[in-house]
Amino acid sequence: MKTFFTFLIFNLSFLIFNSKAQWIELDPGVDVPYFTDVYAITPDIVVVVGANGTILKTTDGGETWIQKESGTTENLQKVQFLTPEVGYVIGNSGILLKTTDGGETWISIDTGQTANFEGLSIVDESLIFISYYNNLIKSEDGGNTWVNYSMNSFFYNYIQFFNSLIGYSAKESGSLAKTIDGGQTWQELSGFIPFYFLNENIGFYHDGGLLKTIDGGNNFGYIGSGINELFSNIIAINENIIWGIFAGLLNGDGTTRGIIKISNNETYTETIAWDNNPQIDMLSIHFANEITGYIAGYKDGKGAIWKNGTGINTMGINEVEKNNGIKVYPNPASKEINIEFNKLLSENTTVSFTDLSGKKVFSKTYINLDKITINTAALPKGIYILSVKSEQGNFSQKIIIH
Repeated sequence: MKTFFTFLIFNLSFLIFNSKAQWIELDPGVDVPYFTDVYAITPDIVVVVGANGTILKTTDGGETWIQKESGTTENLQKVQFLTPEVGYVIGNSGILLKTTDGGETWISIDTGQTANFEGLSIVDESLIFISYYNNLIKSEDGGNTWVNYSMNSFFYNYIQFFNSLIGYSAKESGSLAKTIDGGQTWQELSGFIPFYFLNENIGFYHDGGLLKTIDGGNNFGYIGSGINELFSNIIAINENIIWGIFAGLLNGDGTTRGIIKISNNETYTETIAWDNNPQIDMLSIHFANEITGYIAGYKDGKGAIWKNGTGINTMGINEVEKNNGIKVYPNPASKEINIEFNKLLSENTTVSFTDLSGKKVFSKTYINLDKITINTAALPKGIYILSVKSEQGNFSQKIIIH
């Protein structure tokens, strides 16, 4: 069974920005360690938040960025806008900021908390939900007073509320949960993090393909099969366009694995841009419309912002296979797994399997070959991370043994 640990382990492999890439790195004009979240109010008006109380705003689609006064040096975690004028930011040490002029100026709202806030869901200017470790606080009067609910065993980064009663979060196991009484009690659902709901009834998550509910999470069904990758972030532009960021896996560099776009117009497709730079970590993605979106994170130890102005995720699955030169099959597997390289490897190639608790269950070094066959019959059924280190680079993939 999937565990919460899945979303705490990170890895990196593959290519991301080639000459045909549509994700363009922007110059934020400031030197901060990282940006944590981005919100595209319009295609040209965007707010980014991050380390050391940093708030940046652009009104020209990222050509120039202006730093706004936040009144704090605490790390900021999430930004969300209700309207082009009204927005909120949360951060460490109980920070809650509000703007009523489109992010030009920000005022502090006293939450009575000193915890590091993680999740934010604004229903209207009166109704505010904020989550942090195993706790949910709620204000129904614009932040003047707060109610605290214990959320034991909850994965507190993910909350979405649609009115005073109905909202979604996730348990520590990673499974989706729903409240119909404003956060007092929660019912576990079959979905999995990360998730995204367009409204109180229609929502999505990804697990070897995209799953959708139209009845508020009571039932999820596959609308298309795809790659077996773990997501750290997902956003639905509408019912037919979904974007996500892959979670890292297990090589310990703590960085992103890639970007995915899922389209379900006439046919279901997943297009992927892979990340092969251990200095890049993409933490948040947001789109203003079907065409224009932004990503916030860091690169080379500094906060970084990327923009896509075409709605195209250039590098598809076929190009990925051609570039990384490694094929793994079958997956899922029962008795054996084959690993093929596009050329004979003259240097040592190390192959390992790691389970989702972080325990290495298999490791072996090979030389002078272009195909490896590994007996998996003795491995317990479950999800593993296959890692290959060779002269062609480092490669990782989720595999299933059944």
